[in-house]
Amino acid sequence: MKVGKQMAKSITEVFAKRRTKWHVQNLKYLRYVFNDHFVLVLMFLLGFLAYQYAAFLKNMPQNWLPGYLIAVVVSILILFIGQLATFVEPADQQFLLAKEQAVQAYLKSSIKRSMILPTIAIVIAVLLVSPLVRLPFYLVLLWVIGLIVIKYGLLARKARSFIVHDLIQWGHLINDEKHRQYAVLKIFSQFTEVKGLQQTAKRRKYLDIFLGNSKQAYTYLFIRTFLRSGDYFMLMLRLVGLTFLSLCLLDHDLFALLLSLLFTYLLVFQLLPISQSQDDQIMAKLYPISLTEKQLAAKKVIRYLVFIVSGLFLGMVYPSLKLKSK
Repeated sequence: MKVGKQMAKSITEVFAKRRTKWHVQNLKYLRYVFNDHFVLVLMFLLGFLAYQYAAFLKNMPQNWLPGYLIAVVVSILILFIGQLATFVEPADQQFLLAKEQAVQAYLKSSIKRSMILPTIAIVIAVLLVSPLVRLPFYLVLLWVIGLIVIKYGLLARKARSFIVHDLIQWGHLINDEKHRQYAVLKIFSQFTEVKGLQQTAKRRKYLDIFLGNSKQAYTYLFIRTFLRSGDYFMLMLRLVGLTFLSLCLLDHDLFALLLSLLFTYLLVFQLLPISQSQDDQIMAKLYPISLTEKQLAAKKVIRYLVFIVSGLFLGMVYPSLKLKSK
């Protein structure tokens, strides 16, 4: 009995060290995410959205039916936040094979720790959405508790799926944790270089018409990096889509213009790392090209992209300004 307890304790200590290491690593990346410029932009954006939301609530009609639909959609989407964090590693399949019972006990205890982030997200989401449906406090409280119980059940079901006939499905467990950590690091990679995160390139044939045939080596490479790397291209699509959605919900032209400028600034900030995207390519260093020429090529590509995005944003805002001027 004592041996079993000591074994369980040693397993818990091993995973506790991994969990601490993971959190320290994430805190290091968070410093780059929430830098001074981004925090300033975020505060401005949140303040603007809060002002718009408060103004909308004042004029919202009684028993507004779309509010109930929004509440249902948000309640469903919020359940996708937060995954079961197990912190298992590929080597565990060999070294912890003889301690499966202790690992199974750890998996059950990891459910509670994995509920911290979802619980916070559920409380914030319900508090933000509840004014749309104007429910009494006790129903809002039941709403929060119900979502927390459902989320706990989903995580518990996920934990049980890793154990079949009292045996841990190590391949499934390791792949799930690998995908969870990759998803988190992928977010950080939008703001800074993440160690150990492999970047993938994908040719998009429908974008080949924009490749051109530049005689400048780094201009040629940077354009292809943007169009074929998921990081930069998908980032631009997300920002344009988010801006379009935001502008559709705004009635104030000045705010719409400021929001367009804000998202343009964010795009420039996120595109800056493209200048270092070829630093690890040994063959690129063989070109007799100075660092100044490389930097000029990066600025040229970023300026070209900003010009396109600014044109799209202006096309969204200008028709509204023209109609109101009449």
